[in-house]
Amino acid sequence: MSKDTINDTETAPTVPEGQKDSLSSFVATLASFSGDLSSLTCPSFLLSSVSLLEYSQYWGDHPKLFASISKGETPEERLLNATRWFISTLYGSYSSRSTTAGMEKKPYNPVLGEQYFAQWTGDEETGDTILKAEQVSHHPPIMGFHLENKKAGVILEGHCGQKSRFAMPAGIDVSQTGHAILNLPQFKEHYLITLPNLNIRGMVTGRPSVELSGTTYIVSSAGHMTTIEYSTKGYFSGERHSFKATLKPIEGGSVSYTAQGVWSGVSNYTDNKTNETSLFFDSDTDPRVAPELKPQAEMGDLESHKLWSQVTNAINNKDYSTASRVKAQIEEAQRALAKARKEKGETQADALKVFELVSEDDDETGKAFQELKGKLVAAVGAKALKEDDTKPHWRLRQ
Repeated sequence: MSKDTINDTETAPTVPEGQKDSLSSFVATLASFSGDLSSLTCPSFLLSSVSLLEYSQYWGDHPKLFASISKGETPEERLLNATRWFISTLYGSYSSRSTTAGMEKKPYNPVLGEQYFAQWTGDEETGDTILKAEQVSHHPPIMGFHLENKKAGVILEGHCGQKSRFAMPAGIDVSQTGHAILNLPQFKEHYLITLPNLNIRGMVTGRPSVELSGTTYIVSSAGHMTTIEYSTKGYFSGERHSFKATLKPIEGGSVSYTAQGVWSGVSNYTDNKTNETSLFFDSDTDPRVAPELKPQAEMGDLESHKLWSQVTNAINNKDYSTASRVKAQIEEAQRALAKARKEKGETQADALKVFELVSEDDDETGKAFQELKGKLVAAVGAKALKEDDTKPHWRLRQ
């Protein structure tokens, strides 16, 4: 049985007793709600025991693959390595919870200024990988993230937001706004990475799961681009979670590499110059590496694990009434802080400690985004980018 297959009769969870009315009410609210669903309150039994900000850790699930990006000998090989690493991040981001728990659950909505720090300790060859993330906006909800391996010379920086809407029958479609910029200083190369659409289904049964759809891109400043197409019905591989990636020059020309398979499982790639096919990525034989975190006692009050600890403990103990009460208290405290900031004439950016809002014209990564954005739009059209209306750029504080 493949890893993303669930035996409904043996492992799939059921709606807890006493929560069925809550689920029915929530689904009814979804069906009648117009606008972005992020403002809706989700029943506590459908909450994951982590903050959405912690999802930034999935960029670092495979630190060796992240470090290997800079080891490519040619621009095409480096883009191929970047594509392999990107595919390796998808299982943790979008399928791991359905595999281990039988369902996808909604993470906590991060509060403004919430922080998450993680590290993956490497060996002498790969070096350490460090992650810093912060919720840089609450309305609209946007997280900023920075992943870096100094020894390998690989830096990732970007932001991600989500706009969700109800989709028939009883599902949720999520458009992920934002992007990531990958930087290889030793080669003076930048890569623009766009984000996939999410289709959440199974709300009526209380067993939500996520599929990816649409197309994403990885655009290299060296003149090449990877186009990744996602299928929810196994069009490319015959299985769910399938994808097909093609790597070729941005301005047209022959495809150099083609990779396809299951992003939550096994995929292969073909070197079109030699017509040889090899393993691209296998999430079973190359499992995720858990990040290292500080003890909770050493965390700041706004770090995710400490901030939500009481809610998490209540959910893990199936004490959903306590989880809802404590979660509401945290959210009400944030509303009070937002009101106080407004009265002082402060903006959301004034609450940030890790990232700062900068003009794209005054920042190397911002300039790279503008350049690569132009190349992508020229190649495939403006629909390729889903930027938030504010079109912000955040970087680590200098």
